[in-house]
Amino acid sequence: MITQDPREPGRARVIGSLTGDAVQILLDAVGSGVAVLDLAEVVQVDDSAVHVLARLGAASCTLIACPRWLELWLARVRGKAAV
Repeated sequence: MITQDPREPGRARVIGSLTGDAVQILLDAVGSGVAVLDLAEVVQVDDSAVHVLARLGAASCTLIACPRWLELWLARVRGKAAV
């Protein structure tokens, strides 16, 4: 689930799983102006979501409160992209 607080229009929270259709919802949110993604409550992602997050973090979004396991996965994906 991706939630946005009307009091913070540029910020969204990802809660639970970021897989399948949720990845497109995330991209739509970023396209509509979300610039900060709070990932503190993410418990599951798939490979496509990690690749999207890796690109977003570098290009147009700030990722905050990212779980350590996800930080490591993102670093690995970003490292491969730089090769």
